[in-house]
Amino acid sequence: MEENILLSKIVATPTESTWCQAYSTLNLYVVLSKKSHAIDESIVSSGKELLERIQREYFSLDQKDLKNIKKSVEAAVGEKENLDSVSIVLVTITQKAAYIVIAGAGNVVLKRGAKIGVIAEGVAGEINAFSGELAADDILILETTDFSKKITVDKLSGLLDHNEVSAISENIAPLVHDEAQGTEAAIVLQYKTALGAKSAVEEIPEEEATVKAEDKTKAEPLTETVQELPKKNIRLPKISIPKNLLSFKNKWMIIAVIVILAALLGGSIFMERSKQEAKIRQTILAEILTPAEKKFDEANALLNLNKGLALEEFNQIKGGLETNQGKLAAGTAERKKLDEFIGKVEGKIGELGAGNTLSNQKLIYDKDADFVDFKENTLSVVKKDTGEINLLSSTGSSEKTIDTKNKNGATIALDTSSIYVLGDLGVTKSDKKSGKTTNPIDDIKNTVELDTFGANLYGLNTSTKTVDRYVGGAGARSAYFKGDVTLADPTSMAIDGSIWILDGGKIRKFTKGTEDTFTLSGLTKEISTSSHLTTAPDYSDIYILDTGNTRIISVSKTGEVKNQYVSKELANASSFAVDEPGKKIYVVISSKLYSFDL
Repeated sequence: MEENILLSKIVATPTESTWCQAYSTLNLYVVLSKKSHAIDESIVSSGKELLERIQREYFSLDQKDLKNIKKSVEAAVGEKENLDSVSIVLVTITQKAAYIVIAGAGNVVLKRGAKIGVIAEGVAGEINAFSGELAADDILILETTDFSKKITVDKLSGLLDHNEVSAISENIAPLVHDEAQGTEAAIVLQYKTALGAKSAVEEIPEEEATVKAEDKTKAEPLTETVQELPKKNIRLPKISIPKNLLSFKNKWMIIAVIVILAALLGGSIFMERSKQEAKIRQTILAEILTPAEKKFDEANALLNLNKGLALEEFNQIKGGLETNQGKLAAGTAERKKLDEFIGKVEGKIGELGAGNTLSNQKLIYDKDADFVDFKENTLSVVKKDTGEINLLSSTGSSEKTIDTKNKNGATIALDTSSIYVLGDLGVTKSDKKSGKTTNPIDDIKNTVELDTFGANLYGLNTSTKTVDRYVGGAGARSAYFKGDVTLADPTSMAIDGSIWILDGGKIRKFTKGTEDTFTLSGLTKEISTSSHLTTAPDYSDIYILDTGNTRIISVSKTGEVKNQYVSKELANASSFAVDEPGKKIYVVISSKLYSFDL
């Protein structure tokens, strides 16, 4: 039977501590909401991560029956989510069967004819499953728990009558957005069938419209697979004409017999043709899916080694599959299998594109700090307006304070024994142990970044668009570049023996004054032009603070993106440093120093 779904969505605006979403693709429909009581949690990122896990687990299922779909939701929720703070309602529809899984509280309401009622109700702290058969023109409303509290069944009853699906959402939306908590989400579905098709279920039972989860989960789910017919060659039926046919005087009887014989012949031809067309579609599907599945497994194997390359592989797989989509007609079983596999690939792309949320965030220094650096096992911060340096332990306690009197600091750099600060006085050099401060370089202009290597100090000059070298950290300025080197819009620099420069959002590498070839691969978004980078001689990666895209990217020194860490708080970051051996990232956000796990 041909099926069609009409749908519309209603989603409240999220807040700092609440988030909700209504999602649909192929025959998967999900509404979810999430609350957070932790101030440091990125509710949007964690909500999107949860939705991506649900997609990934669902599309990885080989057989999508009620039991397996419930298991996929349980795997997606795992131990990461508090079921008291989430509301997830998942529905998938196939062959007239509706499979429903609810994690936490939430409802599914059914309107059939003039009757309306709750047919599936979740329980806070639990994951429950339901199934049932749909009838033509049934309307299902998937509701997060706060949506169901605000828009009761009684309110819905009047809003659903004589309205198209789109009009229903338009009528409900103003009620949802009025004093919204940010957790109200719903999908309104109308199940349509081919003209004249009827369902075996005619009405909601009179005694009760609500179905308990424990009763439904005991019931056997509707089967999703159709047994294959025996593989036989279809032969045209033998047709025998009665000997006395020509003696029939009733011409209408003769016509009827001819029509029946023609129908038998036509039906046999149709069945044979349908079988041949199905074989052709299966062959086409195998030609598309077999190599794609092999590439998918190879890309999966890359995940632990290089996420950037894995992402590129998944994007190539998706592009190839979409190019071949037109070879299979929409609505065929083979096209549905292809679309499901594309959804599985998209789930991987979504997972990798979102990156990892910065974890174990800790405020370790709550006094004024504008710039941070970590080098030679020393963590230090500088207060911009005074030029005061604080040497910190890894937990943020102040171990020494040095007043450089170098106000309006612009950057900081460390070497084995000294701390350099760039400010109004030029460059000041402070001894880590004694705190003694000198002013070795007073004539330095348009420099935005300092770094050290060996006994020398280097400065990135945005006016001359070059790198200046100061021998011994105090000598006369000399040019680092050899030959004709042109920088476009340099913003940041770090040294590990070679000099790495962020130039107009691109990473460039220079060794002994000459540019090396460096190609970046696996990047999900271009690096914003206001970004900063850091590395060290004994580090395996380069790290980039990309405030424009609220992320920190780790890149191998051969050019592959290995990981990215996202947090909306990074939009307000002014400086960062990385302790790669200690697996820590230090970030100054709104003049306070935070640490994160690497």
